[in-house]
Amino acid sequence: MDIAALSVISTQTSTQNAASIMVLKKSMAMAEQNGQGLVNLIQSSGPSISLPYLGKNVDISI
Repeated sequence: MDIAALSVISTQTSTQNAASIMVLKKSMAMAEQNGQGLVNLIQSSGPSISLPYLGKNVDISI
């Protein structure tokens, strides 16, 4: 291989890496936004009432 071909390959590789990093950053930002939205939705859903007797007994009939 000559130096020009190596230079082209190196440039293409660095461009691909940069594009991959940008996509990853965008994906992480969207995941963070979705997480914040979910937290806000849970918090705004109203007060949660803790009833300790719920879910302890299961009725099974055969």
